[in-house]
Amino acid sequence: MRTYRYFLLLFWIGQPYSTFSAPLPQRTSGFPTRKRALEPSGNSKNELSRSKRSWMWNQFFLLEEYTGSDYQYVGKLHSDQDRGDGSLKYILSGDGAGDLFIINENTGDIQATRRLDREEKPVYILRAQAINRRTGRPVEPESEFVIKIHDINDNEPIFTKEVYTATVPEMSDVGTFVVQVTATDADDPTYGNSAKVVYSILQGQPYFSVESETGIIKTALLNMDRENKEQYQVVIQAKDMGGQMGGLSGTTTVNITLTDVNDNPPRFPQSRNI
Repeated sequence: MRTYRYFLLLFWIGQPYSTFSAPLPQRTSGFPTRKRALEPSGNSKNELSRSKRSWMWNQFFLLEEYTGSDYQYVGKLHSDQDRGDGSLKYILSGDGAGDLFIINENTGDIQATRRLDREEKPVYILRAQAINRRTGRPVEPESEFVIKIHDINDNEPIFTKEVYTATVPEMSDVGTFVVQVTATDADDPTYGNSAKVVYSILQGQPYFSVESETGIIKTALLNMDRENKEQYQVVIQAKDMGGQMGGLSGTTTVNITLTDVNDNPPRFPQSRNI
């Protein structure tokens, strides 16, 4: 009777969890789960044929922007039919295989050859297989797995405009809407606070204020008179990490003009007495 064995794909993260600002999702030990077992073939009572299988893997993680001098270690392929005599050859295919991800065909060790940028590509889908060197036939079914690139805070918030312009009537009530500024952060919004942006005002007080979560700028002082001062330059900062220390930041300038309202009565020029 022909028997079938399966191979294992084990992964380790290159750095400890303590380097992250939020806990990593829970990982399995790397053992695949088989949905269907071998089924009898109609050709012979003693033969078994492989039915379609779906191997289910949790996501595995690598840190982006790895700065080590050596290749970043990803994981190891291993078949229980590998006797260590070099008769098996491990093959890797899929996203970046042979270029970004390389495999030692004798040992099954997988490495990443260069730094990975999550903003460039967040997920890689690869396939693993083991074949008999002499016959060229697979000794293990092809197995698909996913590597997710884990985000670090390496992108500062960027405003949609370098300079905003806005107008507001003079003598407006405190809290009158002026303009809304917006900054975006390319980091992963689903992990930690790397992409959580908070707004603050660096220049323009006490005349104007900004809402920290929305970027809406409002008037903050009563009786701003265009006849006294018409132009205001406001500088707004957007900082990620929820505004915490160590967050990255960007700024924009908002030029605000007070528009005239009819707040001055007509006056006759004084005449000279003759």
